[in-house]
Amino acid sequence: MPIRGGLPPRNPRFVGRDELLTRVREMLGNGPVVLLPSSEHQLGGTGRTQLAVEYAHRHAEAYDLIWWIPAEQTAGTRSALAGLAQRLGLPESRDLNRTLGAVRDALSRGEPYRNWLVVFEDANRPEDITPYLPSGAGHVLVTSRNPRWTAEVAQGLPVPVFDRADSVDLLRSRAPELSAVDAGRLAERLGDVPMALDLAAAVREATGRPVAGYLEDFDRRAAELAFPTPIRVAWGLAAEALGAAAPADRVLLELCTFLASAPISWRLLWAARTLPLDPELARTVRVERRLRAAMRRISRYGLAGLDPAGERLTVHPLIRGMFGQELSSERHATLLRTVRGMLAAGDPGDPDDPAGWYRYAELAPHLIHSDLLGGDAEEIRQLVVNCVRFHYARGDFDSSRDLASAAVARWRDGLGESAEQTLLAQFHLANALRAVGRAADARTLNLQTLRTQREVVGADDEATLATANSVGADLRMQGHFGQARQLDADNLVRYRRLFGESYPTALRCANNLAADLRLLGDHRGARGLDEQVLRHRQAIFMDGHPETVSSRAALAFDLFGLGDYAGAADVLAARPGDAVPADHPFALWAGRCAAMAARRRGDPEARALAVENLALSRKRFGELSVDTLAAAVSAAHCAHADGDLDDAHELLERAVIRYHAVLGDDHPFTLAASAGLAGVVRAAGRHHDARTIDLEVLGGLRRSVGPDHPFTLSCANGLVADLAAAGEAQRSRELAADTLRRSQAVRGADHPDTAACAWNLARIGADDAARQQALDGLVKAFGDGHPVFRATAADLHLETETDLPPL
Repeated sequence: MPIRGGLPPRNPRFVGRDELLTRVREMLGNGPVVLLPSSEHQLGGTGRTQLAVEYAHRHAEAYDLIWWIPAEQTAGTRSALAGLAQRLGLPESRDLNRTLGAVRDALSRGEPYRNWLVVFEDANRPEDITPYLPSGAGHVLVTSRNPRWTAEVAQGLPVPVFDRADSVDLLRSRAPELSAVDAGRLAERLGDVPMALDLAAAVREATGRPVAGYLEDFDRRAAELAFPTPIRVAWGLAAEALGAAAPADRVLLELCTFLASAPISWRLLWAARTLPLDPELARTVRVERRLRAAMRRISRYGLAGLDPAGERLTVHPLIRGMFGQELSSERHATLLRTVRGMLAAGDPGDPDDPAGWYRYAELAPHLIHSDLLGGDAEEIRQLVVNCVRFHYARGDFDSSRDLASAAVARWRDGLGESAEQTLLAQFHLANALRAVGRAADARTLNLQTLRTQREVVGADDEATLATANSVGADLRMQGHFGQARQLDADNLVRYRRLFGESYPTALRCANNLAADLRLLGDHRGARGLDEQVLRHRQAIFMDGHPETVSSRAALAFDLFGLGDYAGAADVLAARPGDAVPADHPFALWAGRCAAMAARRRGDPEARALAVENLALSRKRFGELSVDTLAAAVSAAHCAHADGDLDDAHELLERAVIRYHAVLGDDHPFTLAASAGLAGVVRAAGRHHDARTIDLEVLGGLRRSVGPDHPFTLSCANGLVADLAAAGEAQRSRELAADTLRRSQAVRGADHPDTAACAWNLARIGADDAARQQALDGLVKAFGDGHPVFRATAADLHLETETDLPPL
């Protein structure tokens, strides 16, 4: 049997359609097929979904994998595809777009399943699913109400009404005692339309109504309508019968009119028990047992589908639409208010907690249909904000951006630009924009939001502080490390005054300030903060908590910057091995720092660690992430240390090109990576080319981070060798002496990079005593037997390559 995901159960009453099913099978061999309504029934009701379900079950043995994807809304499509990624064994990416691309590519390659069937249900906008359509040996089947599908995307196949014989078979399968003559009379009146036939059969079965009586009711109902259709008349009789038998059930179904076609959980309907309701409806939803019984009755009358476990109702779009058209404006407003309150009451809160994500997955599809953005209660709008954050937290940045953008546009008009929840939505929109690569737009929006929040609610408001934190992240991404430090330092003072030192958000702010200091080259200041944050987090969280892992990684980077490579390795070794997955962002930071420390200690395992870390970073973040680029730089340094200049050059050249594209030409990280590339070019004997790069980079670093920054000192140290190779001994000696003085002042006399600078100065025409003094400094910094002494024995220049800390 194939692996199945989301496939609805087989309809035991399915009849006929043999020729159509054969046609589907034949067409799938030529590419994707889309099942469409017939021209006479463009709104549907002809059984497209049931045909797709029957095809999947009937031909199941031909497939290794069958995956059913609800595609009415993009977020639902993406969520179902993410579930497929897990089944395919694909690594989770922080960006869901990468995961979905991996799903498409894996299916197209036929790995691990060659024969697969993917069904997109209710895909009414071709452009929404086109990016996810795989090719290869598998099959793609689509159901849609939209006739505007081009042949380049999918082959259209209209699904007509039943043949009369099939109509009779369907009716008699529901009522075996029904004569063929009576079944034919019903089928003729119902136009052989599958949905109308199913509704009629369900009502007759539920009420025991004889054929003659049903046909009388049918004629009566049709006469009341200006434009009677078989589906509308049959629906009206079913709704009328349900209302007569159980009025509260009909009201419950009317509430579903304002929800999406996605399954409606009993838990969602149960949330209405906290709201002011009509007494009968209140009695129904107050107790789970009664609520589930009502769901069964609704299904019995054919007005909704019910899953085998009896937990979820699914209401066809046509049914929803016909109920909506029957409501008066006053009734419509009352029910809509109840539905919005019901959704808000079902909000589990804390959208960052994965334990509650399944609840948000049930709620999110219904936000648009219930027009939650137009809700006038604060808790209703808060659910929208929480759903924005839910999409972001699970890596669906596109859905987060789309919902946040809609909320901002709606609330600016309805609530005002300075309303609290408008500003909160803007904050989350900026986060999503940054995540999808629109960093400039995120910066602009964050600054606008922060200014307004400070004016309206004050600088000490928690939402203002959160936006200020986000602005700090924008500044770091821009390379404005000094401005970020000023903002984060002010933020930290406010957090600590308002909430105390150990408040989790205050600790995050302290962590941000430490990152600013580290980026500015103040590793001592960063170490003091990071040690403090780690102690607090260890007291609050278990040691394997992601935030504790983050603190350990940060502290390790500080120790690395201070030249304490053994200390950095020890901090990382103290982390429990099973704390977080190996591809968690914080684990990847820790893994990269471990490889960096191993390289500086001369450990031959360093390169293998760096290569593994780079591979995991690429899978997790993609090629253009700043984390992946930093991992590539560190892996290149390991390749350089191993003598593999070709690999080092390739890695650094690609990283520099991508840094230019992602961060810009003048960003300190772009310049520092370029200095690393110059080191590899220099090692290959191309001193003139290296000098050209270093001169340009040194000028850029002096302007952006100043002459005393470790990035600048590393580049200057490389230029010393370039000048010496060009025969400019005096300039080389002057620059070497200046770089040594600055390194002693910034890093300290005992730092390994300072010792390397001292050696580079001593070897430029100095006497033996100076050279021996420099060698003694290297022994103190690195210890006996370190690979660095192979370079000094050969009288080579010592590089002080830069590894880039997390942004």
